[in-house]
Amino acid sequence: MFKEIFKEQFDDYNNGFLIWEMLLDSNRTNAYIDFIKNNVKDKVVVECGTGTGFFSWLSAKYGAKKVYSCEQSIELCKELNERFKEIDNIEVIHSDIFSDILPKGDIYIHELFGHCALGEGLFYFLKNCKRQNIENIFPNNLKLISCNLDNFNQTVVSLDEFDASELDKDLIEFFAINNKEIEPNDLLFNSEYNITESSTMFEGNMFNLLNFESITNRKYLYTYFEAGFNNNYYSSFAKHQNHWELEKQKTYAYTVSERLYVKDKNIY
Repeated sequence: MFKEIFKEQFDDYNNGFLIWEMLLDSNRTNAYIDFIKNNVKDKVVVECGTGTGFFSWLSAKYGAKKVYSCEQSIELCKELNERFKEIDNIEVIHSDIFSDILPKGDIYIHELFGHCALGEGLFYFLKNCKRQNIENIFPNNLKLISCNLDNFNQTVVSLDEFDASELDKDLIEFFAINNKEIEPNDLLFNSEYNITESSTMFEGNMFNLLNFESITNRKYLYTYFEAGFNNNYYSSFAKHQNHWELEKQKTYAYTVSERLYVKDKNIY
């Protein structure tokens, strides 16, 4: 059912409309890069929802013994096989990470976060991992925070305004070797604000979300998340930072899929 609910949203990913732009969120991507550089050497890495394949490529570059790139899109699997055809220790697997048996690994990397921590199937992924006794997923921790803000301003980022100074050199190399231009296409924004009040709704290991009864029982107007590689957290709501925001696409697919997802999970 999940794939049917999110079909149009997945189609946008598969057409390359979103997955490359997401990597330009340096606040998010740099946290993944830092973790991978320091933890994958001589390990078996399973990337769950591969997309562009950047984190699989990065894992291989920094010494992973084996990398399994799990992707549900047949079209993207074809692209990934071509992209990785000369990298012997990366194996592309056509797999639904929300229901299929996942390969055995030492580290499971997932990136089921757009701007909303719970909007891309995180519950389904966690349940599937739980069924298979997989616990070593990363990011592994999560904070959900509600807050009130003042002086809140968001500015859509164009190519002329995009600040690439925070992009990691490995990400720039990955774009270059795949003949991709760094182009925000108005899917990124800069945010400025002051937090006046805040309340933590949830904090801890992601698997504890499966037992959390009030995911959206927020006290204040805004909700944001911080995802953690152990105790190294990055925020979805960082100040003065380039970000990818699904809502700014204003796609009918996302509006419908989010409503159906919420209804299915019964979390509102």
